Amino acid sequence: MNSNQTQQGSIIVFAVLIMGILLAISLTLAATFIPKIRASLEAGPGSVGSLYAADSAIEWCIYINQGKPAVGQPVMSNGATYTLTPGTCNNQTLNHTAVGSYLGTSRSLQVNF
Repeated sequence: MNSNQTQQGSIIVFAVLIMGILLAISLTLAATFIPKIRASLEAGPGSVGSLYAADSAIEWCIYINQGKPAVGQPVMSNGATYTLTPGTCNNQTLNHTAVGSYLGTSRSLQVNF
């Protein structure tokens, strides 16, 4: 027997071994990233709209607390709503929480100064 005949099956063993390693890596990456992708897809447009509503409310409070000319509370054209805690912005303290709601999703922002 020469050396070529004894090594003919080794390439198949190496190919199967490498394919197994690649499969294990692929499955690990899929198990890691699929839940994160699913969570970001399920958040949808309601998450962004509610965050923007809360941000608008906080920005309005900051504007009012800087002693700028009084302007009315922001109204969202897409139907998003927000609530402020405490209910009004005053010129004395800037310690507010705004909860924005849109399409059944709520997001909150807080400012402390």
